[in-house]
Amino acid sequence: MSWFFSRTKVDFADIHTDIHSHMIPGIDDGSDNMQETITLIKGMSDLGYKKMILTPHVRYGSFDNDTRQFDSRLEEVKIALKEAGVDMQLEVGAEQTIDEGFMEHFERGELKSFGKKKYLLIEFSFYSLPMNIKDIIFQLQREGYRLILAHPERYLYLRTDTAMLEYLRDSGMLFQLNILSLVGFYNKAVEQFAKYLIKNDYIDLVGTDLHHQKHLDGIIKAQTNKTLYKLIESGRLMNNMF
Repeated sequence: MSWFFSRTKVDFADIHTDIHSHMIPGIDDGSDNMQETITLIKGMSDLGYKKMILTPHVRYGSFDNDTRQFDSRLEEVKIALKEAGVDMQLEVGAEQTIDEGFMEHFERGELKSFGKKKYLLIEFSFYSLPMNIKDIIFQLQREGYRLILAHPERYLYLRTDTAMLEYLRDSGMLFQLNILSLVGFYNKAVEQFAKYLIKNDYIDLVGTDLHHQKHLDGIIKAQTNKTLYKLIESGRLMNNMF
């Protein structure tokens, strides 16, 4: 009997919390307006998710967002969801790109963490590792931040730089995989690297990286994904701690 017929679909309620999404409207390349935000978050609720961490981009030159405004923007989303009758717990953080503006945000105390233990979602360039990354990690951790690396499977240069991959892991950084990577949403190389990271026990968290309806459609497709099912069943994921 095939896996599809012998197993139930992935139950996203088992994941509980999506820690990576772009649902604050009009602030980055995610949701364009509040109605789209409501529709997409309702779709996540229908799939079984109970909580979402909204993580707007903070990226030098393209998304120069002021993280001090994120809490008030979150309240706007909460009010709109309540009026629409959509049940979803929400928290706000940020997806902070390690770029030329990052340390300035750090020094001004403007990094936006989430959770009770100062979890900080960071991302790298898709083309090369940030300069002085070891020093940056040291400084962040010294200030009490617990680092989560967004979608490591999309940084294909890490596939050949195994020493750096091991360093990042050994530093205590958590790895967050995009569910969309497992259904071929990006490309085959990303999908293969995602499976490699799962097989070798690198992945601690999964996220949707939800921006728009096509992403939600991909998450729905992932309900029958064998690799995701096995990852959830492994008990390794830490999403429900948020």
